[in-house]
Amino acid sequence: MKTTAYFEQKLLDRPEIRREWCQRVLGNALKTQAQSNGRISHWAVIPDYGDRVLRVITLEDGETIHNAYFDRNFRSRLQQGLEP
Repeated sequence: MKTTAYFEQKLLDRPEIRREWCQRVLGNALKTQAQSNGRISHWAVIPDYGDRVLRVITLEDGETIHNAYFDRNFRSRLQQGLEP
């Protein structure tokens, strides 16, 4: 798994996020969306963490992980029809 230095720092700040979860999101995303800056966002449910939705952001190559965090608003956007 390729990562940026920024991601490595964020993992220290967010010890609840596991590397294997990030890898799982990339392999089994509910949604994938390109951002205006070229990076790619991937979302997936993490059953091991209370069915919360983890958002993983990769660089343009779609492989190198740059950031990861639990997206608190994904479900509400989904309910409002703002997410597919």
